Amino acid sequence: VVERKFIDLVSSVMGRRMEVDERIFVIGEDIHKLRGGTNGATKGLIERFPDRIIGTPITEGGFAGLAGGVAADGHFRPVVEFMYADFVYVAADQVLNQIAKMRHMFGGDLPVPLVLRAKVAAKSGYGSQHSMDPSGLFTLFPGWRIVAPSTPYDYVGLMNSALLCEDPVLVVEHIDLYQSTGPAPLEDLDYFIPLGKAKVVRYGTDFTVLTSLAMVWPCVEMAEQASVGAEVIDLRTLDRASLDWETIGASVRKTNNVLIVEQGTQGTSFGGAIADELHRRFFDYLDQPVKRVVGGEAAPTISKVLDLAANASDDDILAGYEDILSDSGRMSRDAAE
Repeated sequence: VVERKFIDLVSSVMGRRMEVDERIFVIGEDIHKLRGGTNGATKGLIERFPDRIIGTPITEGGFAGLAGGVAADGHFRPVVEFMYADFVYVAADQVLNQIAKMRHMFGGDLPVPLVLRAKVAAKSGYGSQHSMDPSGLFTLFPGWRIVAPSTPYDYVGLMNSALLCEDPVLVVEHIDLYQSTGPAPLEDLDYFIPLGKAKVVRYGTDFTVLTSLAMVWPCVEMAEQASVGAEVIDLRTLDRASLDWETIGASVRKTNNVLIVEQGTQGTSFGGAIADELHRRFFDYLDQPVKRVVGGEAAPTISKVLDLAANASDDDILAGYEDILSDSGRMSRDAAE
C-alpha cells in the first residue's frame, strides 16, 4: 500500500477491469484523446483497448441510449462518461425515463449492467451548466444505484462492485478529489467494497454527521478545528435502496443528534429525503430535529463570488456544528473531557 493519486486510480482500475472482462467498453466525449479525456480519467486506455474506448460527438442522449440498449441486450457492460454531470439533462429521457426503469419493467429479470461516470465541478468557476452534483436528481428515479467515493482506495473498491452490479450504477466523481492522494494498493486492484456499506471516518459522541464525496474531509477537519465530538459517516452509497441504515442507526442511537452536510445547491440536494427517513426510523432517539448544511438556492456561476456562495463552505460546516450543539443544550462532550 502506497500513496496514490485519485485520478490515476480512476484510469488504472478501469484498465484492470477491461483486462479481465472483455465485455466492458467505455463510451463518451473526448475519452480517446487529450491524454485520457479532460481530466485523464481514461489515460492510457486507448493504446491498450483501441476497439473498446469509443469517442463520440457531443450527443449525450444518443450515446447514453445506445449504451442502455447494449446493456439490456446482455452481451456487453458499457461504461458511459458524461464530461460534466449537468449534461444528464440532455439525455434525460434515456437516463431517467428508460435506463432507470428498464429492469423493474421486466420484473427484475432483465439485467441492465451499465455504469455512468459523472463529474462534479463545484467551486471551479466552470459555470451553471458544468457544476452540479447529480446525486439528488438521480435519487428521484428508482432503479439507479449511486456511489460517491471520497478516497482513492474507496474509488477502486466501489468501481469494482459497480462493474459487477446488474443494476445501472451512477459513479459520482468530484474534480476537487482528482488531485488528492491516499493509501491504496500499488498493484492489487481486485478488491471490492460492497454497495450499500457506509464508513465511519471519525468517531464522536455529540452528534452524527452524514456526508459524502468532497465534503467528507472538510467535515473531519472542521470537527478537529472546533474540538467537537462529531461522528462523521461517509455514506459512500446514496440511493435510497442502498443507504446503510445499520451504520447510521448505530451512530444515531449513540449521539441522538444528526447533521446532514451537502456541498451543492438546495434544489438538487437529497438531504431532505434522508432527514425524512431519519425521523421515521429514529424519532425516539433524536434530541432535536435533523439539521442540514447545504448550498444556496441559486446555481453556481462563472463569478467566483457567486460560485462560492452557491456551495456550502467550511464556515457553513462550523456554523452547523455550533447550531446543533447549541440546540442540543449541551457543550461538546469530547471537548469537556
